[in-house]
Amino acid sequence: MKKLQINDKRPLIASIVLTLTFINPSVEDLMFNEEFVFMASHYALVFAGSLIGYYYWGNKFRTSLLGYLGSLLVVLWHFPQLFVLGGAEIPFRALDELSMFFGGVLLGMGVKNMRLIEKLLLLVLWMLGDTTLAVILVISYPFYTIPPSPYPLSQEPVTGYVMVIAMTFVLGYIIFKGFQNLNIFG
Repeated sequence: MKKLQINDKRPLIASIVLTLTFINPSVEDLMFNEEFVFMASHYALVFAGSLIGYYYWGNKFRTSLLGYLGSLLVVLWHFPQLFVLGGAEIPFRALDELSMFFGGVLLGMGVKNMRLIEKLLLLVLWMLGDTTLAVILVISYPFYTIPPSPYPLSQEPVTGYVMVIAMTFVLGYIIFKGFQNLNIFG
């Protein structure tokens, strides 16, 4: 398997496509009405940022602390009050999207420099946190419908299911890349 070179544009192109898929006027309007689209944008923007951080800046800053700071930035916007403000108000939406992308950049930069045990711990914590949030949404516990939430309680289960699907894809990607690094696929 040929390693990506710094001049390889595939991660950059994937990052741009993911970002523009969710940061455009049509989808932004949809996010004010559909909670699952707003949540899906979080996954896309963090992943897009992570690609940039990992492949382009990960070797420039040799500290795993950046990964923890990026994770903290992403987690912060999933507290109910901030999540609702990001879904309902344009200035908070802009901060949310910037935080998701740059949190992903920091995460990618940090993961590049983490020991295996740190990567596994971060993965386990992410899976626990996202699974907990998905369950809360599926059972429609009204944490995320506090005013000024634009989302009705009836949208919460779909959002939880979208999270489970997104987590599965991200986990699959991580496992695939792990096996690829072990040269199991060729």
